[in-house]
Order: sequence, then C-alpha cells, then structure tokens
Amino acid sequence: MTFTSVPVKPETLKRLRNYKIAGESYDDVLNEFMDCHPPSEFWQEHLRRLHEEARVPWKDVKRRLQF
Repeated sequence: MTFTSVPVKPETLKRLRNYKIAGESYDDVLNEFMDCHPPSEFWQEHLRRLHEEARVPWKDVKRRLQF
C-alpha cells in the first residue's frame, strides 16, 4: 500500500484528531466522512448553491478563510 501526505493547517489537524478513535487511521476517518457525503450529494449541493445563492467575490472568500 502506498501513502501520500495531505497538507493541512495545524488547526485542521487538531480538529481531525478529535474524530480519530484508537486503532483508526486518518485514512479511516476521512473515508467515513466521505461515505457520509457521497460525491453526488456534494455536487448536487454545489449546483444548488450556484443557482440559489448570491455570488461572493474570490477576495472575500479568501479573507473569510484567512488565506
């Protein structure tokens, strides 16, 4: 099995650790999250937002996410 690194902010890693149960890997935790929100649901919600919600300029999104 091969592994890869996924860069995340320290705060994100701290939050992710709260979901990890002894014996589980981070891969297990992330797969559980993704299983709860299959891609089809994700894209349906994305499209709904595109059609129904006001557009937000990218600079405002970056500011909100602190990039």
